[in-house]
Formats: sequence, structure tokens, C-alpha cells
Amino acid sequence: MTQITTYKFEEVLNDLMDYFILGDPDHLWQYKQEHQLPNDLLTEFTTQETGDTAVENGVMIPMIGIENHPYTIYFNLSGEDPELLKPGNNLQHRQDGYCMNVTNGGIYLYTIPYLKDFTEEKLRALKTFKHATIAIENGWYTVSVLGGLTKQPIEIVDVKGETQSYESMEPTFEFLISPSDNKPKYTANFMYRFAIKTE
Repeated sequence: MTQITTYKFEEVLNDLMDYFILGDPDHLWQYKQEHQLPNDLLTEFTTQETGDTAVENGVMIPMIGIENHPYTIYFNLSGEDPELLKPGNNLQHRQDGYCMNVTNGGIYLYTIPYLKDFTEEKLRALKTFKHATIAIENGWYTVSVLGGLTKQPIEIVDVKGETQSYESMEPTFEFLISPSDNKPKYTANFMYRFAIKTE
């Protein structure tokens, strides 16, 4: 049986706020409990050093500057050429040096509104409604974030009821995820903006 090493998700939205967050939300819940943080993690993380500490310790990977587009998302665990570096695609961003610690067997790409009132109910909602998620073994990982445009097949049904197929350049993020025996050193730029130009 062939093991899937690249996962693709379509029509992933940023919930109208210019952030994406990648990580294990159960680990974030544990971090919140261990450090006795308030439910409003958004205010906590943007006004205190606890947010920087969480990022440096692999609890989450925040991405800012996310424009309001539907995104194609790739989780690439293959170690092979990224989709965004393949011919015909348009790489606009690459940030290496992120670290991620998985403690509950899965990661999600989720959005800022969940942090405003991060309760057990919100955690359940995140895990129910966010579809850009994969199962992954617990442990440390190095992560690189690529952003740009990739060629994607589009199908449209015309007025005659006939299906027309063509290719369109779609906003895309790709996460290159590699296991690490130990905690990787965090070297990424906290404030890097991942705005993708579509024209």
C-alpha cells in the first residue's frame, strides 16, 4: 500500500482575518492550561511574550498578511520537489526555520477567530469544521512555508449544461514538513507577511 506523503486541500478560507495558524490545537490547549492563560488567547498572544514563546516552542506557526482568497493548501511530507517549485507555478514566498511540536497525532490549518475565546467548545468546533488537517506522528518537525500561485484544474458547467475544463492560477500555500529527532532551532521571521499577488 502506497503511503500518502503530500496532501491537498481546496477552497481553504481565512475567515476574513489576515492570519492562518498551523499546528496541533490540542497542544495549544495543553499550553493554555499549563500556563494558566485566559480564554482570549488573541489578546494574550498579541500583548504578552507568551505568544512568542508558544511559537518558538512549536505550539503554533502564525502566518500574517493573508489576503481574502480561497486557497489551495498542500501538506508536503515527501521530501521531494515542492508543488510551488514545479514548472508553470509561481513561487512568491518562502520562509524556512519554523519548528512544530505535535503531541496529539494531528495538525490543522486554522484561523484567528478561534483564539478570541479558546474554550473546549471552540477547540471541538475547530476540529469539526476545519478540513485542512492531517494525521501525523507525535514529535518535533521542521517546517518551511511556501506561498504563491499554482496551476489548478477548474471545471465549469455552461448554460448548455456542458462541463468545460481549464487551468487557473490559484493562491496556494505549501508546508514542507520534515521530522526531527530533537527540537529544531527557531529561525523564522515572526513578522513576515505572506500576501500573495494574484495579478
